[in-house]
Amino acid sequence: MRKISLKKQHKVNMAVLLLSALLLILTGCGKNAELENYKANMNQFFENIRIIDASINAIDANSETSTTELLSLLDSMDTSFAQMAALEVPDGFPGVAELADDASEYMTEAVSCYHQAYDGEYDAAYEEAAYRNYEQANIRFQYIVSIIHGNIPEEIFTYEDQDDLDEDEVEDNDNGDVGSESSDNENDDASGADAAGGEDADNHD
Repeated sequence: MRKISLKKQHKVNMAVLLLSALLLILTGCGKNAELENYKANMNQFFENIRIIDASINAIDANSETSTTELLSLLDSMDTSFAQMAALEVPDGFPGVAELADDASEYMTEAVSCYHQAYDGEYDAAYEEAAYRNYEQANIRFQYIVSIIHGNIPEEIFTYEDQDDLDEDEVEDNDNGDVGSESSDNENDDASGADAAGGEDADNHD
């Protein structure tokens, strides 16, 4: 990823996707209608993003309409990501459907924050939030490209393992609470029994 700057009344930093070196190459997969359709749609997605990227770089930073042009192009990028996420992913690309959904959600949030940052008075906090979400969308996009090329990133398994650990911890905590309550009840019962035993002993005396 890289940044470009647009200067109007304030400096605007914008991150754009680098797609010049990213080509969708599906080889050795055989002829499959679903796969060929997915390949065609993904190639169209890459082409759309490439055009948007080039258009963003072509914006005249000194133009009075530069901010409007930028936000309009970002809206188009958001739409392209949403269309990509809606594609039916063929078997053989583990995790791509989930990554596509996540990438689209991050892009939508990024574009929303960019609008809030640049519409009206400039807001640096929203710009920073937009950039963080934009980066997350791009990370997942890179994962998708890697998986399509047959390389499954180790980070994906790391995230899944961590999610499993978090769920196990929650279950352990829940079970621990139940156990604690049971122990407390047992202790209460035992205390009550001791008290009752003491009363019986007094009565016998």
